[in-house]
Amino acid sequence: LKSTLESFVPDVIIHTAAIVDQDAEKVRIPNIQSTKNIVEVAKINNTPIIFSSSESVYGGKDTDGNYLETDPYKPRSVYGETKVESEKIIIESGLNYLITRAHRYVGINHYYHKPKQFPDTLKKLISGESVVLDDHKLFRPCLIDNIADVYVHYIENDLDKSLILNLGVDQSTTYFDFMVDVARLLDLDSKLIAPGGNELTWPENSTLSINRLESTNYPSVSYDELLEVIKQDYLNTRF
Repeated sequence: LKSTLESFVPDVIIHTAAIVDQDAEKVRIPNIQSTKNIVEVAKINNTPIIFSSSESVYGGKDTDGNYLETDPYKPRSVYGETKVESEKIIIESGLNYLITRAHRYVGINHYYHKPKQFPDTLKKLISGESVVLDDHKLFRPCLIDNIADVYVHYIENDLDKSLILNLGVDQSTTYFDFMVDVARLLDLDSKLIAPGGNELTWPENSTLSINRLESTNYPSVSYDELLEVIKQDYLNTRF
């Protein structure tokens, strides 16, 4: 890593790597140590860091949701603990940074083939398979296109700043309701989607406040705009 950065001398380092697992041995050392390594080499040339954190740094505070960037850390999982530790390492490094927090990434990327909830659910509906989805836990979906736009805005305008931003849309929903909306928009059979699923590791309300995002000139998307992007990407992608 050090030799690569010394030869490349990047303007910014985008750190999105992490292992998601409930096994502490699999998660803790790789996730935290990778951040330590990146910060160490970033200090050589004072390179700013963009870090993809998580809603899980808040989880467990209460059931009301609408978390603010200023709320205290209270991670609900080992994975969340590694995100908290990584954030602290970056914040205390003296480097400039953008830390983004979000929950339930959605969107279509035909280069992505690993297991992931949204594309996996969409593929089942396309193939005519039925799904049972959680219909009571609230969240605000985060469009992957919007994450990219936020990163670009920071790179082009704010590399001299240190920021923490919650990302997501302006409307809360359940995963069941969200996928019903997606299915109807894409002319898929919404009757294949049944309520009654239970995401055991999610709090009842994991919505994030996006007031800070909306009060800046950073790109944001509404719920309806998110659905329209998914529709256009779906029409342009082969599954």
